[in-house]
Amino acid sequence: MDDLAERWSHQAADDLETAKALYGLARYGPCAFFCQQAAEKALKAALYKVSERPWGHSIPSLLDQYCVVFLADSSQAPHAEALALDEHYMRPRYPDARTEVESDYDQEAALEALNQVQVLMAFLKGNVSDAGENTDD
Repeated sequence: MDDLAERWSHQAADDLETAKALYGLARYGPCAFFCQQAAEKALKAALYKVSERPWGHSIPSLLDQYCVVFLADSSQAPHAEALALDEHYMRPRYPDARTEVESDYDQEAALEALNQVQVLMAFLKGNVSDAGENTDD
């Protein structure tokens, strides 16, 4: 794995661990944000690995770029999870980006974000591995 892809991959794993720790502390809004970050960075790692140059923070857009590179049929890609995780980029961090308050992120919402990011990361790992690559460190 080239150095840049490896750094993105490590950061994605770190962000997932941070999300889990925040969940354990009942910090559900920040947990959801770090789930979004882990998904974004995992997608970027996979794209950098094949010399793509991902840009932006939109998880659905990054997943679309990923699908073009890795999949002949993207119907099995976790599009719903990508779209849901994308909602956590701004909302948990900025009071003017939401109508609810941060405390409206409850345990159920954070757990859903954790499940979504794990589905997306497992999907990426399986498809990169199927393409003859391995995302393990």
